[in-house]
Amino acid sequence: MSSINRTGTPVRITIPTVVACFVMVAQLSAADDDGTRKKSDDLIQLMNLDRDTVAGQWRKTPDGLLTSAANGSRISLPVEPKGEYDFKVTFTRQTGQHSIALLFVSGTGQAAFDLDAWGQHVAGFQNVGGKDARQNSTRVEDLTLINGQKYTAELRVRLDRVDAYLDGKLLSTYRGDGSNLSMLGNWIIPSKITLGVGAWDSETLFHSIEVRSVNGTIDVASTSSLPRPRTPPRTPPTTIAPVPTAPTSTNPPRGKRPAAGGGDSVLIVIANDGFFYREYADPRQELERAGFAVEVAAARRAPCRPHANSGQGGGDGVVHPDLAISDADPSRYRAILFSGGWGSSMYQYAFQGSYNNRAYNGDRRTKEATNRLINEFVEQDKYVCALCHGVSVLAWSRVNGRSLLAGRRATGPTRQGPAGIYNGQQSQPSSRWGSEQNGARMVAPNSIGDPSTAADDIVIDGKIMTGQDDISAREMGRQLANQLKAAS
Repeated sequence: MSSINRTGTPVRITIPTVVACFVMVAQLSAADDDGTRKKSDDLIQLMNLDRDTVAGQWRKTPDGLLTSAANGSRISLPVEPKGEYDFKVTFTRQTGQHSIALLFVSGTGQAAFDLDAWGQHVAGFQNVGGKDARQNSTRVEDLTLINGQKYTAELRVRLDRVDAYLDGKLLSTYRGDGSNLSMLGNWIIPSKITLGVGAWDSETLFHSIEVRSVNGTIDVASTSSLPRPRTPPRTPPTTIAPVPTAPTSTNPPRGKRPAAGGGDSVLIVIANDGFFYREYADPRQELERAGFAVEVAAARRAPCRPHANSGQGGGDGVVHPDLAISDADPSRYRAILFSGGWGSSMYQYAFQGSYNNRAYNGDRRTKEATNRLINEFVEQDKYVCALCHGVSVLAWSRVNGRSLLAGRRATGPTRQGPAGIYNGQQSQPSSRWGSEQNGARMVAPNSIGDPSTAADDIVIDGKIMTGQDDISAREMGRQLANQLKAAS
């Protein structure tokens, strides 16, 4: 195990299981005789915030570790506990009304314990058996944090259970060996064996963070398992020349062909490989039912193949697009909708990494054509919409040098995005990561309408519409149709 000596140099030590080992973050000792204060094993000084920050803005202060209010603001701790341990965090939520999270590991699992969560003042472990704190047996009702009040939350992790305490009182218990734990998408951190803390859209001061080994070891690494995914630097707006392509004729698989020169028409963009069928078919059906014509674009005017079991039923779900995205003329349509599925990654204009599945990487010509199209829809004051992982296309777009979602309210899926290289490191963060990194104000999952489902989770910010997941696809079609009719 590593510890920190008085010079700040990591050293290797062995701990008998009967001896408690503490790793302290910003924990102040009692005042010395001369009135000064000293920090004991001050891990916060060892932390590299550029490296360890996952989302949000974090800074060190004389009183501890402070995060500004941001959706899913979280930071990894360079601590890898093994066996049984206690994890104690003292904090003050200064603004906001959403959750504070302790991110922990138990056995082979990693999860979060949230306080004052989901806008419903609930607490609990999430996920347990794939269910979040609102749906599993660890749920605690009526847990409301008071801004400006200091609290101490503690997790006592044992081989067969995890007990959660607040200010010394037992609050909730997870019973199990950790094998059925998984991290909620909002709180995913790069390493599955380290700890972390988070605050959802709430400025919060973490006064101290302690990890005490009870029966095992605690490794304190001088470097984190993965660096912080960084936001690509903003660049001045550029003029992108149209990509020349051979003329094509259209052959829509179903529905009406939009009339030239505009009309009640919507363009749906899907990936040639790996689109989510339901996120194409459901909104299309609702739009056509409302009287709108729908046309489909893809990177190439070639058959588009969906993810398996994504709502296509007994057929193969192959869709023949009407046109290549480089041939799309925004003046023909009143709105554009990017359907999800990991394949939609091929349209991410400013993403600097790569994906293990080469089909998801796309090519520069397609990405430039996509970004040009988004810019033209914005310039023409038309609706720009996206579902599930398709929201990442809007996040990685650049309009006047900024992400289209920067500073805008949006939603997105809690599931992981495609595996690949993020800032030079192999990783698989949440699909919401791209939106967070590009400054979107992400709303909490299932926070719109019925909290038991994502079926109605559609966020409208001006002419930008985003839908949380495939379950939201049908409502996306309905709400987009309603917006277009209201604007007629």
